[in-house]
Amino acid sequence: MPTPDPLFSQPDLSACDREPIHIPGSIQPHGVLLVVNRHSLAIEQFAGASRLLLGVQHEHLGQCMLSELFDAPTLHWLAQRLRAPEGVPAQLSGLKPRQGTLRLNLALHLQERLGLIELEAAEPLPNDTDRLAQVRTMLLQLPAAPTLDAVCTLAAAQIRLATGFDRVMVYQFLHDGSGKVVAEHKAPRLTPFLGLHYPASDIPQQARALYLRNWLRLIPDVNYTPAPLCASVPSAGAPPLDMGQCVLRSVSPLHLEYLRNMGVAATLTLSIVIGNELWGMVACHHATPRHLSAEMRAVCEVIAQIFSMQVQSRTAIETAQRRIGPAHLQEMLARNLLPDGDVASALTGPDAPLLKLIEAGGAAVFLDGKFSLAGQTPPAEFLGELVHWLQAQAQPVFSTHALGAQFAPARAHAEAASGVLAVSLSATRADCVLWFRPEMVRSVTWAGDPRKPVEVGPHGDRLTPRKSFAAWQTSVYQQSTPWDAVDLAAAQAFRLWLLETVLRQMELSRQTRDAAFKQQRMLMAELDHRVKNTLANIQAMVQHTRVGAASLDSFAQGLERRIGAMAHAHRLLAGSRWKGATVRGLVDEEIAPFRVEDNITLRGEDVLLSPAAALTFNLVVHELVSNATKYGALSTVQGRIEIDWHRQADGALAFNWKEHDGPPVPTPTRRGFGSVVIVRSLRHELQGTSSLRFEPDGVACSLTIPGNHLVPTPVQGVPHG
Repeated sequence: MPTPDPLFSQPDLSACDREPIHIPGSIQPHGVLLVVNRHSLAIEQFAGASRLLLGVQHEHLGQCMLSELFDAPTLHWLAQRLRAPEGVPAQLSGLKPRQGTLRLNLALHLQERLGLIELEAAEPLPNDTDRLAQVRTMLLQLPAAPTLDAVCTLAAAQIRLATGFDRVMVYQFLHDGSGKVVAEHKAPRLTPFLGLHYPASDIPQQARALYLRNWLRLIPDVNYTPAPLCASVPSAGAPPLDMGQCVLRSVSPLHLEYLRNMGVAATLTLSIVIGNELWGMVACHHATPRHLSAEMRAVCEVIAQIFSMQVQSRTAIETAQRRIGPAHLQEMLARNLLPDGDVASALTGPDAPLLKLIEAGGAAVFLDGKFSLAGQTPPAEFLGELVHWLQAQAQPVFSTHALGAQFAPARAHAEAASGVLAVSLSATRADCVLWFRPEMVRSVTWAGDPRKPVEVGPHGDRLTPRKSFAAWQTSVYQQSTPWDAVDLAAAQAFRLWLLETVLRQMELSRQTRDAAFKQQRMLMAELDHRVKNTLANIQAMVQHTRVGAASLDSFAQGLERRIGAMAHAHRLLAGSRWKGATVRGLVDEEIAPFRVEDNITLRGEDVLLSPAAALTFNLVVHELVSNATKYGALSTVQGRIEIDWHRQADGALAFNWKEHDGPPVPTPTRRGFGSVVIVRSLRHELQGTSSLRFEPDGVACSLTIPGNHLVPTPVQGVPHG
């Protein structure tokens, strides 16, 4: 049997992770650090080349006031920012100190009661202008690169041209914390590092945390002698200064030794950050000391940010493209899986939807004590052991690409199940869905032997970085392709869908049977009610139409129209299975025969009325239309009607009808059937209100229907007429 991957048996490197690199107590000597009290402006700590940059002997710097170092405008600028209630990092370029001869660049960081002032020489380095032009070229070319690999390759080449470093690498962190060089541009004399892997211990956790806080890290000369941080007035028990935000912060001796072992004399590191996570880094190496001006470093920070945005956008596009397939497949399953169907068979059947949902070699569904399988899976007896082991893990979604390292019996089945992704379907039972990935035997090329990244040195427990970075290969066994974030998201979404939709089948089946009998009784009762209600409405129509009819023909015509309006409302309600009818659908049907060009305007949202409200409202609209065709705006060519409706703040429906340019409207001496329908039906049937006004310009009608007669959620498939 192949042995497990040796990469998982590294020595304990926790000492590296605990090294306090954010409080080194010293700086790189090419600058000056002043730690001042934000309120008194007194210098409390200092370090660096004060004589060169400030013209002040180092031993005298602690007794100086800021006013002795900087002119009035600079001092005013500092005081304003140091005493601001909410300070942010700030920079000042090209300032002239009172006693020094060099112009300086100043960077200010605030830390509780302290202000950290960093000073460096401001003289630009040769060819900076040319390099800035190259940077602009890079920023134009990055968006046009077709793939993420192409973006990384282009960035490495252009950053090297801009900064002049011997080697520029794009380094990506992998799922296990190790890293891989995914792009490189180098001097021809150098051995290529492209494709090499580096163990996670090469960049300890606290170093990664600082890379996440700072876009850029420069070490101009790895052989520098640190400049210690001195206190103006020694204070016992004072906490060490957190220098995590300082550009000049001294570097871990372990890291400097590591770089010297690689033959590197100067480095520049740019962070690649996606969201709040460190995706990788751009690592620049040079064989001799190399400094970048503050202006060039500022440009490099912009490069890092834009490069990060490009990596994020390309990664997001690739992720979105991968998610489209599972999302469509899940929608298809939701549509096609019958409520009373065989869930397990549907998921593992001839088309094996599970294997399309998440890329895998095999899958299994365990429901009610039985397995349904698809693709290449381990034997049933092992699956039973695995399911019970997974149940003991008590995780809704469990994944591993090295199952044998956690569950020893799996080592015998690595060919089919080196990796497993499982979703649990019950808190009390072992029901679950499993995906399997086969063993992927592969060779990994490391920059040195990853099994021995460090050695115990001559100074007790001090760790000494390895000295050999020659390419070293290892074969990886008992592992599959790792499950990534897209796989896990698809599994989680599938689990929720399965729990919320499919596993309710038994309950739905029982409810369906019970509801069938209840529905029959309800249908009979509803039919009886509707018939009685319809007969009562027709009886009322006959009585009121007879009272207002001048002749038998007018009686027949009026009754026929009103019954037709009622039939229209019934047709719309039947089309929605008596869930409701829209205001627009009811109005459109009544006014359709009389619309000529723009003589009638409609404005209103898509409001759905309940069946009872729809029948009453339809009769009201019918009476308004009938009156308008006989006596009002629709009886003349130039007549116009404006109709609008909307929901009020209290949820009620407000409906307005206004006629224009029709014949003069006299106030009627008696109420006809139409007025009765409009006024009484709204009040008695729906507890609404109505106002019918006979204005000289035309009839105006306003009515309200209480919100409890409106269907709150739009119903799909409701006809509009």
